[in-house]
Amino acid sequence: MTRKKKENGGFWKQFFHRYDVILTQHRGRDVEHRISTSRFFVMLHLLTLTILIAGITVLLLFYSPLKTLMPGYVNPQVRQQIIESSIRIDSLSEAVMRHQLYVTNIQDILRGELKVDSVSTIDSITALRSSDLMARTERESEFIRQYEENEKYNLTSQSQPKSEIDNLHFFPPMRGLIAEAFDPNKLHFGVDIASATSHNVNVALDGTILMSGYTPDHGYIIIIQHVGNLVTVYKHLDAVFKHESTKVKAGEALGTIGSKSKNADESFLHFELWHKGTALDPTQYISF
Repeated sequence: MTRKKKENGGFWKQFFHRYDVILTQHRGRDVEHRISTSRFFVMLHLLTLTILIAGITVLLLFYSPLKTLMPGYVNPQVRQQIIESSIRIDSLSEAVMRHQLYVTNIQDILRGELKVDSVSTIDSITALRSSDLMARTERESEFIRQYEENEKYNLTSQSQPKSEIDNLHFFPPMRGLIAEAFDPNKLHFGVDIASATSHNVNVALDGTILMSGYTPDHGYIIIIQHVGNLVTVYKHLDAVFKHESTKVKAGEALGTIGSKSKNADESFLHFELWHKGTALDPTQYISF
Protein backbone atom coordinates (compact mmCIF):
# COMPACT_ATOMS: atom_id res chain seq x y z
CA MET A 1 0.00 0.00 0.00
CA THR A 2 2.81 2.41 0.93
CA ARG A 3 4.64 1.64 -2.30
CA LYS A 4 1.51 2.43 -4.39
CA LYS A 5 1.07 5.76 -2.60
CA LYS A 6 4.67 6.62 -3.31
CA GLU A 7 4.28 5.72 -6.98
CA ASN A 8 1.07 7.78 -7.24
CA GLY A 9 2.68 10.67 -5.51
CA GLY A 10 5.67 10.41 -7.83
CA PHE A 11 3.44 10.41 -10.94
CA TRP A 12 1.55 13.55 -9.98
CA LYS A 13 4.80 15.17 -8.92
CA GLN A 14 6.28 14.48 -12.36
CA PHE A 15 3.01 15.57 -14.06
CA PHE A 16 3.20 19.04 -12.49
CA HIS A 17 7.01 19.15 -12.44
CA ARG A 18 8.29 22.10 -14.45
CA TYR A 19 10.89 21.71 -17.16
CA ASP A 20 13.01 24.34 -18.82
CA VAL A 21 13.18 24.45 -22.58
CA ILE A 22 16.26 26.38 -23.70
CA LEU A 23 16.63 27.77 -27.23
CA THR A 24 20.18 28.57 -28.39
CA GLN A 25 21.84 29.32 -31.72
CA HIS A 26 23.31 26.48 -33.70
CA ARG A 27 26.63 25.46 -32.10
CA GLY A 28 26.31 28.38 -29.74
CA ARG A 29 26.16 28.52 -25.96
CA ASP A 30 24.34 31.81 -25.49
CA VAL A 31 20.79 31.33 -24.28
CA GLU A 32 18.32 33.25 -26.40
CA HIS A 33 15.01 31.93 -25.04
CA ARG A 34 14.06 29.96 -21.98
CA ILE A 35 10.60 28.45 -21.59
CA SER A 36 9.53 26.96 -18.31
CA THR A 37 6.59 24.56 -18.54
CA SER A 38 5.22 21.24 -17.34
CA ARG A 39 3.37 18.29 -18.77
CA PHE A 40 0.15 19.69 -17.33
CA PHE A 41 0.47 23.01 -19.17
CA VAL A 42 1.45 21.25 -22.41
CA MET A 43 -1.67 19.08 -22.31
CA LEU A 44 -3.78 22.09 -21.29
CA HIS A 45 -2.52 24.10 -24.26
CA LEU A 46 -3.09 21.19 -26.64
CA LEU A 47 -6.67 20.72 -25.35
CA THR A 48 -7.38 24.44 -25.68
CA LEU A 49 -5.97 24.47 -29.21
CA THR A 50 -8.09 21.44 -30.16
CA ILE A 51 -11.27 23.03 -28.80
CA LEU A 52 -10.44 26.28 -30.61
CA ILE A 53 -9.89 24.51 -33.94
CA ALA A 54 -13.10 22.50 -33.51
CA GLY A 55 -15.06 25.69 -32.72
CA ILE A 56 -13.70 27.52 -35.76
CA THR A 57 -14.50 24.51 -37.97
CA VAL A 58 -18.12 24.38 -36.71
CA LEU A 59 -18.55 28.12 -37.28
CA LEU A 60 -17.19 27.84 -40.81
CA LEU A 61 -19.43 24.88 -41.64
CA PHE A 62 -22.66 26.43 -40.31
CA TYR A 63 -22.18 30.14 -41.02
CA SER A 64 -20.23 30.21 -44.28
CA PRO A 65 -20.75 28.91 -47.85
CA LEU A 66 -18.65 25.87 -46.92
CA LYS A 67 -21.78 24.32 -45.37
CA THR A 68 -23.03 23.56 -48.89
CA LEU A 69 -20.20 21.00 -49.17
CA MET A 70 -21.56 18.94 -46.28
CA PRO A 71 -23.17 15.63 -47.35
CA GLY A 72 -26.97 15.79 -47.13
CA TYR A 73 -27.14 19.56 -46.80
CA VAL A 74 -29.92 21.26 -48.80
CA ASN A 75 -29.87 24.98 -49.44
CA PRO A 76 -32.98 26.70 -47.95
CA GLN A 77 -33.76 28.29 -51.33
CA VAL A 78 -33.48 24.91 -53.08
CA ARG A 79 -35.64 23.34 -50.37
CA GLN A 80 -38.28 26.05 -50.87
CA GLN A 81 -38.20 25.49 -54.64
CA ILE A 82 -38.63 21.74 -54.13
CA ILE A 83 -41.64 22.32 -51.87
CA GLU A 84 -43.21 24.81 -54.28
CA SER A 85 -42.61 22.46 -57.23
CA SER A 86 -44.22 19.58 -55.35
CA ILE A 87 -47.27 21.71 -54.55
CA ARG A 88 -47.48 22.90 -58.15
CA ILE A 89 -47.21 19.34 -59.52
CA ASP A 90 -49.94 18.20 -57.13
CA SER A 91 -52.19 21.08 -58.23
CA LEU A 92 -51.54 20.36 -61.92
CA SER A 93 -52.27 16.67 -61.40
CA GLU A 94 -55.58 17.52 -59.77
CA ALA A 95 -56.42 19.98 -62.57
CA VAL A 96 -55.65 17.37 -65.24
CA MET A 97 -57.78 14.82 -63.39
CA ARG A 98 -60.71 17.25 -63.20
CA HIS A 99 -60.30 18.10 -66.88
CA GLN A 100 -60.40 14.41 -67.82
CA LEU A 101 -63.52 13.93 -65.72
CA TYR A 102 -65.08 17.01 -67.29
CA VAL A 103 -64.45 15.79 -70.84
CA THR A 104 -65.75 12.33 -69.96
CA ASN A 105 -68.94 13.82 -68.53
CA ILE A 106 -69.54 15.92 -71.65
CA GLN A 107 -69.08 12.85 -73.84
CA ASP A 108 -71.56 10.87 -71.75
CA ILE A 109 -74.07 13.72 -71.95
CA LEU A 110 -73.76 13.87 -75.74
CA ARG A 111 -74.30 10.08 -75.92
CA GLY A 112 -77.33 10.33 -73.67
CA GLU A 113 -75.79 8.08 -71.00
CA LEU A 114 -75.87 10.71 -68.27
CA LYS A 115 -78.98 12.67 -67.28
CA VAL A 116 -78.22 16.02 -65.74
CA ASP A 117 -81.64 17.67 -65.71
CA SER A 118 -81.54 17.72 -61.91
CA VAL A 119 -77.85 18.64 -61.63
CA SER A 120 -77.12 22.23 -60.67
CA THR A 121 -73.40 22.42 -61.45
CA ILE A 122 -70.86 20.51 -63.51
CA ASP A 123 -68.74 20.07 -60.37
CA SER A 124 -71.44 17.87 -58.84
CA ILE A 125 -71.26 15.59 -61.89
CA THR A 126 -67.49 15.41 -61.53
CA ALA A 127 -67.82 14.43 -57.89
CA LEU A 128 -70.20 11.61 -58.79
CA ARG A 129 -67.86 10.28 -61.46
CA SER A 130 -64.47 10.73 -59.74
CA SER A 131 -64.20 7.06 -58.75
CA ASP A 132 -64.97 5.78 -62.27
CA LEU A 133 -62.35 7.66 -64.30
CA MET A 134 -60.07 4.74 -65.17
CA ALA A 135 -62.95 2.41 -65.96
CA ARG A 136 -64.51 5.06 -68.24
CA THR A 137 -61.20 5.47 -70.06
CA GLU A 138 -61.17 1.76 -70.87
CA ARG A 139 -64.75 1.94 -72.19
CA GLU A 140 -63.81 4.89 -74.38
CA SER A 141 -60.86 2.96 -75.83
CA GLU A 142 -63.14 0.02 -76.61
CA PHE A 143 -65.66 2.36 -78.23
CA ILE A 144 -62.98 3.90 -80.47
CA ARG A 145 -61.66 0.47 -81.42
CA GLN A 146 -65.10 -0.74 -82.46
CA TYR A 147 -65.64 2.42 -84.48
CA GLU A 148 -62.39 2.00 -86.40
CA GLU A 149 -63.04 -1.69 -87.10
CA ASN A 150 -66.76 -1.70 -87.87
CA GLU A 151 -67.27 1.93 -88.98
CA LYS A 152 -70.31 2.09 -86.76
CA TYR A 153 -70.54 5.52 -85.26
CA ASN A 154 -73.96 6.03 -83.78
CA LEU A 155 -73.53 9.84 -83.71
CA THR A 156 -73.86 9.97 -87.51
CA SER A 157 -77.24 8.29 -87.69
CA GLN A 158 -80.30 10.40 -88.29
CA SER A 159 -83.32 9.21 -86.48
CA GLN A 160 -86.92 10.13 -87.05
CA PRO A 161 -88.18 13.13 -85.07
CA LYS A 162 -89.27 12.19 -81.57
CA SER A 163 -92.68 13.20 -80.40
CA GLU A 164 -91.19 14.88 -77.32
CA ILE A 165 -89.04 17.05 -79.62
CA ASP A 166 -91.95 17.92 -81.90
CA ASN A 167 -93.79 19.43 -78.93
CA LEU A 168 -90.92 21.80 -78.12
CA HIS A 169 -90.65 25.33 -79.47
CA PHE A 170 -87.08 26.24 -80.49
CA PHE A 171 -85.91 29.82 -80.66
CA PRO A 172 -83.54 30.41 -83.64
CA PRO A 173 -80.03 30.98 -82.24
CA MET A 174 -79.31 33.38 -85.09
CA ARG A 175 -80.97 34.57 -88.29
CA GLY A 176 -78.93 34.04 -91.44
CA LEU A 177 -78.09 31.82 -94.39
CA ILE A 178 -76.98 28.20 -94.10
CA ALA A 179 -73.37 28.31 -95.30
CA GLU A 180 -72.73 24.60 -94.68
CA ALA A 181 -75.51 22.07 -94.15
CA PHE A 182 -75.78 19.20 -91.72
CA ASP A 183 -73.79 16.24 -93.10
CA PRO A 184 -72.88 13.47 -90.61
CA ASN A 185 -71.11 11.50 -93.35
CA LYS A 186 -68.49 14.26 -93.38
CA LEU A 187 -68.52 14.40 -89.58
CA HIS A 188 -70.26 17.76 -89.75
CA PHE A 189 -72.87 17.33 -87.01
CA GLY A 190 -74.44 20.77 -87.26
CA VAL A 191 -75.07 23.72 -89.51
CA ASP A 192 -72.97 26.81 -90.21
CA ILE A 193 -75.05 29.97 -90.21
CA ALA A 194 -73.57 33.02 -91.96
CA SER A 195 -74.38 36.48 -90.64
CA ALA A 196 -72.94 39.93 -90.04
CA THR A 197 -70.09 40.43 -87.60
CA SER A 198 -71.02 41.04 -83.94
CA HIS A 199 -74.45 39.46 -84.37
CA ASN A 200 -75.90 38.17 -81.10
CA VAL A 201 -76.24 34.43 -80.53
CA ASN A 202 -79.36 33.43 -78.60
CA VAL A 203 -80.43 30.44 -76.52
CA ALA A 204 -82.49 27.95 -78.54
CA LEU A 205 -84.34 26.44 -75.57
CA ASP A 206 -84.50 26.80 -71.78
CA GLY A 207 -81.68 24.92 -70.07
CA THR A 208 -78.47 24.96 -68.05
CA ILE A 209 -75.03 25.79 -69.42
CA LEU A 210 -72.68 22.81 -69.11
CA MET A 211 -69.63 24.38 -70.74
CA SER A 212 -68.57 27.92 -71.52
CA GLY A 213 -64.97 28.30 -72.59
CA TYR A 214 -62.41 28.95 -75.29
CA THR A 215 -60.76 26.47 -77.68
CA PRO A 216 -58.04 27.24 -80.25
CA ASP A 217 -59.91 25.50 -83.10
CA HIS A 218 -63.48 26.68 -82.51
CA GLY A 219 -63.15 29.93 -80.56
CA TYR A 220 -65.56 30.30 -77.65
CA ILE A 221 -67.93 27.35 -77.21
CA ILE A 222 -71.13 27.04 -75.19
CA ILE A 223 -72.92 23.74 -74.52
CA ILE A 224 -76.41 23.78 -72.98
CA GLN A 225 -78.39 20.89 -71.48
CA HIS A 226 -82.16 21.02 -72.02
CA VAL A 227 -85.12 18.91 -70.93
CA GLY A 228 -85.71 15.59 -72.66
CA ASN A 229 -81.99 14.74 -73.01
CA LEU A 230 -81.50 17.54 -75.51
CA VAL A 231 -78.15 19.31 -75.88
CA THR A 232 -77.33 22.31 -78.05
CA VAL A 233 -73.81 23.37 -79.03
CA TYR A 234 -72.74 26.88 -80.14
CA LYS A 235 -69.26 27.29 -81.68
CA HIS A 236 -67.11 30.07 -83.18
CA LEU A 237 -68.26 32.79 -80.78
CA ASP A 238 -65.87 35.68 -80.26
CA ALA A 239 -67.42 36.72 -76.91
CA VAL A 240 -69.66 35.04 -74.34
CA PHE A 241 -72.06 36.57 -71.81
CA LYS A 242 -72.91 33.45 -69.78
CA HIS A 243 -70.89 31.08 -67.63
CA GLU A 244 -71.08 27.42 -66.61
CA SER A 245 -73.95 26.28 -64.36
CA THR A 246 -76.03 29.32 -65.38
CA LYS A 247 -79.72 28.67 -66.10
CA VAL A 248 -80.81 30.40 -69.31
CA LYS A 249 -84.11 31.08 -71.05
CA ALA A 250 -84.95 30.69 -74.72
CA GLY A 251 -84.08 33.86 -76.64
CA GLU A 252 -81.46 35.09 -74.13
CA ALA A 253 -78.21 36.37 -75.65
CA LEU A 254 -75.29 33.99 -75.09
CA GLY A 255 -72.63 36.07 -76.83
CA THR A 256 -71.58 37.47 -80.17
CA ILE A 257 -70.57 35.59 -83.28
CA GLY A 258 -67.00 35.55 -84.59
CA SER A 259 -65.25 34.55 -87.80
CA LYS A 260 -64.94 30.91 -88.72
CA SER A 261 -61.52 31.62 -90.22
CA LYS A 262 -59.17 34.56 -90.25
CA ASN A 263 -59.58 35.06 -94.00
CA ALA A 264 -63.38 34.85 -94.01
CA ASP A 265 -65.29 37.99 -94.93
CA GLU A 266 -68.37 36.83 -93.05
CA SER A 267 -68.94 35.45 -89.58
CA PHE A 268 -70.29 31.98 -88.91
CA LEU A 269 -72.13 30.28 -86.09
CA HIS A 270 -71.73 26.52 -85.93
CA PHE A 271 -74.87 25.17 -84.25
CA GLU A 272 -75.50 21.54 -83.24
CA LEU A 273 -78.59 19.79 -81.86
CA TRP A 274 -78.23 16.46 -80.03
CA HIS A 275 -80.87 14.11 -78.64
CA LYS A 276 -79.83 11.13 -76.49
CA GLY A 277 -76.39 11.10 -78.07
CA THR A 278 -77.65 11.36 -81.65
CA ALA A 279 -76.92 14.35 -83.85
CA LEU A 280 -80.06 15.86 -85.43
CA ASP A 281 -80.43 18.22 -88.37
CA PRO A 282 -81.30 21.57 -86.76
CA THR A 283 -83.10 22.76 -89.91
CA GLN A 284 -85.79 20.11 -89.27
CA TYR A 285 -86.81 21.85 -86.04
CA ILE A 286 -85.66 25.48 -86.33
CA SER A 287 -86.28 28.08 -89.00
CA PHE A 288 -83.12 30.12 -89.51
